[in-house]
Amino acid sequence: MRKLRSPQWRNTKGIFVSVDLTPQEAMKRLEQHFGSREEMLVHQLTALSVSGQPTDVTFFKRKPILNVRVSTKLGAGRIYGLEDRLPQLLRRIEFSNGTTASLAEIWTIHPMPMEGFSQADLDAVDLAQAEERVGPGGETLRKMIRDTYHCKSRSEVDYLLRRYIAS
Repeated sequence: MRKLRSPQWRNTKGIFVSVDLTPQEAMKRLEQHFGSREEMLVHQLTALSVSGQPTDVTFFKRKPILNVRVSTKLGAGRIYGLEDRLPQLLRRIEFSNGTTASLAEIWTIHPMPMEGFSQADLDAVDLAQAEERVGPGGETLRKMIRDTYHCKSRSEVDYLLRRYIAS
């Protein structure tokens, strides 16, 4: 199984070094740090709400939303200590395209570059990476994108793979 390269902070000399991790080891570390998948999503959504960075959001049972921003309400609620309002905010997360979703509906979040992509950026992506087995069950990146983005055609998968890899 392919190992992932993960930067880890080393206090010894104040430098970053790379550590090889399997997808399972990476998932275990994320769960140790955040506690649960949902807490990791809340952390991502909060950071995106505060920064205004665009993102793709995929859902378990519906088509994804692409290149949207998370409403500043979520970040403001967390920053200003309105934790009692957090459950309400997470039941109706607002996005810049007018879509709303509950945390329970969200499958994945893929932050995108602030400046977006040029066609040249997308054309330069090497789709050979799409055939690498990176999923927790040995799935290829292509299969993971096809499944999470609910793609209907190969061209749609290729376009979304290019966006994902370029990001």
